[in-house]
Amino acid sequence: MTGYYDPSLVVLSCLLAIFASFTALDISDRLDVIGKRPLLPWIAFGGCIMGLGIWSMHFIAMLAFHLPIAVGYNLPITFASLLIAIVASAIGFLPLCRYELSWPLLTGAAVAMGIGVAGMHYLGMQAMDICPAIHYTIGLVIASVIIAIIASGTALLLAFDLRRRSAMRRARQAGSAVVMGVAVCGMHYCGMAAAHFEAGSYSVSDLRNMPVPWLAGIVVTFSLLIFAASIVIAMLDARQSAKARALADAIIDSHVNRRHPAR
Repeated sequence: MTGYYDPSLVVLSCLLAIFASFTALDISDRLDVIGKRPLLPWIAFGGCIMGLGIWSMHFIAMLAFHLPIAVGYNLPITFASLLIAIVASAIGFLPLCRYELSWPLLTGAAVAMGIGVAGMHYLGMQAMDICPAIHYTIGLVIASVIIAIIASGTALLLAFDLRRRSAMRRARQAGSAVVMGVAVCGMHYCGMAAAHFEAGSYSVSDLRNMPVPWLAGIVVTFSLLIFAASIVIAMLDARQSAKARALADAIIDSHVNRRHPAR
């Protein structure tokens, strides 16, 4: 049994992955200048945003795939796949807490994150509740996991590279987001190519025949609102940090001038 893709939803899934990557890079930049404040909230925040982005891209791409049968989704398994994406993304943020690049830590985080993203994908496929179960081409499954690990490592390297301040920083961030988004999409569609659906398969999910445009609209709108709010939060935090540094510098200058008044 073969399916086909809705091109508009495929493009939408890729754009969503790029936007999520841009947002995650924006948040990762805060880890470099956060100072003595707690890092854990920002790691959790970044993991939630990147995990939501990867998962929403995956879900939209799943909706883009049409089979000649009614397809539904098991909600507990679907939410479990979202949690896996968030945890895997949070692990990926751990190396960004350091000021200098640690290759062993980056490699370990890339492997853990890549396996987590692949796990999210295949668990999300399991949520389709199709009987007989989906069969996979092992070679393509391994290739998809390798792509996920490489994509994760590339994302971490790009995040570190963006810490170099330059006049073209925003352009570099946008380019990095495109690379990351395309890599995430490549992993997903490679995993989809590995899937085989037997003739006569049917869905045993209770939620079948749900309108695809309605579902896609909800996921995309919710995700974009979260991403936009995250960028605003990062910008406000950066502005507040700049004001705090300026105030601290002014206080230091005032004390110095009192100790050494101009003659």
